[in-house]
Formats: sequence, structure tokens, C-alpha cells
Amino acid sequence: MTKAQFLSTEGVPHARRREWLCEVIGREYARADACALPTQPLFNEMTIYGEIDVRLSAIRSNAILIERPQRPALPDSHDVFLAVVLLSGEYFIEQGERRAALRPGDMTIYDATQPHKIYCPGSFSKLIVSLPRAAMRKRLPDMDRRLATPIAGARGLGAIAAAHIRSIAAHAAVLTDESFAAATDHCADLIALSVADAQQIPATARSRDATLRRVKRFIEGRLGDPRLDPTMTAEALGLSIRYLNALFEAEGVSLMRYVWSRRLDHCRADLNARAHAPIGEIAFRWGFSDFSHFSRAFRRRFGQSAREMRMQAE
Repeated sequence: MTKAQFLSTEGVPHARRREWLCEVIGREYARADACALPTQPLFNEMTIYGEIDVRLSAIRSNAILIERPQRPALPDSHDVFLAVVLLSGEYFIEQGERRAALRPGDMTIYDATQPHKIYCPGSFSKLIVSLPRAAMRKRLPDMDRRLATPIAGARGLGAIAAAHIRSIAAHAAVLTDESFAAATDHCADLIALSVADAQQIPATARSRDATLRRVKRFIEGRLGDPRLDPTMTAEALGLSIRYLNALFEAEGVSLMRYVWSRRLDHCRADLNARAHAPIGEIAFRWGFSDFSHFSRAFRRRFGQSAREMRMQAE
């Protein structure tokens, strides 16, 4: 059967319930502060299915305020986006400049590791799907700009995704680990499609995102070639230089600045991984044909020379 973890405030002394709940939220999702509202005593229980990749949580709670403020924090144990399906009650979430008010059946997705606020004025129940950040960004590269978007659960792709998640939760207790993994395999796809559909992202925008990913894959495979430039890239991929420039302008960078940035990232990694390789050899390996240009670019990017960085690592 699928491994399940049941956690509840009911077995915790009242004086320690808030501390306990904050500790559990931080361990299982991401660090955040939680407190009861004056209308109800603190109560929260959760059943968590799955251990790696996609995890599913069924949660019941009294009125609560959960907040992750803007402040430095230690790394979180899970680097995830959280998708919420509200089953009952009221649910309000804020992240960045976006705010979503959910009714039963509705969904939203937010970044658990970034500042956010969740306000629930009364008793509620919900399902949470924990989705690895990297997996979601592959499906929707600009996911970070689409957080806290309300997704209607009564129609369209939102209804399909929510129904799929509710169905898994209803049967999770009797599924084998293999069956649970297979059932949750499409959650990330359905949720990404729901987010895109909720904001009516045009097909041209999705096509542009896919093209940008293709361009970046081409660049990554040819960083060591000093001839890599917009002309080579455009000819290899059958695109115009003007269109290439437009793709990267939308990200606030030119194609060549992106290339130099990736080359510098690889050079920095090699300073440690290839400790005995001459710095010049590393620079040339990643496409820098002018060592002086490499040295200036490295210092501007990282605030110190390559030699200084290597000495610090030794």
C-alpha cells in the first residue's frame, strides 16, 4: 500500500500546538509561521501520501493564518510549488501582487519557498499536491509569473485537473506505491495546463516558450565553440536573427549575454571540478578565445578573479 503519514495537533498539548504545527509545515512543505484565529482553537490534521517526486496531502483545519514573510531564511527541505484544491470552506492566498479567493472545487498554485500569506476565516479542508519546481518550470517556463492565479474547478481544464487530484486522494489508501506513482504521473501536466488555460495564454505564447527552450538547448550543447553567435544559431534552427533577439529581449538579456553567462557558469564550476587544469585552458574549453575578455567578464560577474576564487576553494 502507498506509504502514508498522519499528523495531527490532537495528540499535542495545547500550549505546544502552534510550535508543533510550524515545525511540521517547515519540514513537510516550507518554513512558515502559522497561528490560530480568535474564532476557533488551533486544530490541523494532515495525511501525506508519497515520499519523492509528486506528493499528495489531505488536510483538515480550523481557521488559520499562515504566512511566510520577506526575510532571510535557511534553505527549505523541499524546493516545490504547491497546488491547492479547496474541498470545503473559504481560502484566500496572496503572493507577490496576486491574490486568489477560492471557493470549494477551485484550485491555485503558489511557491512555498517565497513570501506568501494564506488566510482561512473558518474550518476548511483541502488537498495539496507538492510539485518539484524544476519539473513545473519545464512545463511552463514562466510559472513564477502565474502564481496565486485562481483556477475555476467547475469547468474546463481546471475541472479535469481537480477531479483527477480528488480521485487520487479518494483511493490513495488502497493503492500500491507503483499505482500511486502512475496515478500522480500526470498531475504536473494537468496543473500546468490548467494554469495556462486559466490565464488564457495564447497558442503563440506557448509556441514562443517552446522555441526559447529549443534555442537554449542548442546553445548549451555548443558553448565550447567560440564561433557560436546569433548567425550560427539562427541558421542551425531555421529562425531569423530578429526573432532570436526578440525571444531573449523578453527575458531582459541579449542572446550573446546569455551565452557568456552560461559560459562563465561552467567555468566557475570547472575551477573546482578540474582543480589542476590551468585557468586559461578552462576558459578556452568553454568558448572564450580571448583570455583578457574572459578575465574581465569573470570579475564583473562574480566580483573576484578566477584565480582568487580557486584559491578560496582550496
